[in-house]
Amino acid sequence: MEYRNIERYRAIVEKALTRTDSTLDYTRTVEAIERLAYLVTATETDETVWYLGEFGYPLDSIIVGAYWHFTEWHSGQWSDGYRVLSALGGIFTPGMCAAGPEPDSAEQLVYQDLDSMASGHWAGIANC
Repeated sequence: MEYRNIERYRAIVEKALTRTDSTLDYTRTVEAIERLAYLVTATETDETVWYLGEFGYPLDSIIVGAYWHFTEWHSGQWSDGYRVLSALGGIFTPGMCAAGPEPDSAEQLVYQDLDSMASGHWAGIANC
């Protein structure tokens, strides 16, 4: 399987979420997550794709954590956040009883990191 582009975008998103030297702001991180979702959807995959990044933020944790983030951080169906949520929803569809990322997991860390980025981003916009 050819997973090079998926791994590249997974690593870009992980760096944006975990490193202070990342060049991506929240808006560009959102764009990278959307591109990652489309790459996963467009690529013929098997179960090994979910092990990409297993010693950092694995692909599945990024997909799930981002999905839960965008359920709360979108501005309606015409917003960028909703578009990304829809792209992620093509990969991950939680059951009706699901209530968020798994506690004490990498998906929860992704969710929290995105929330922190979003809070800083929107606070900066509100202060302009």
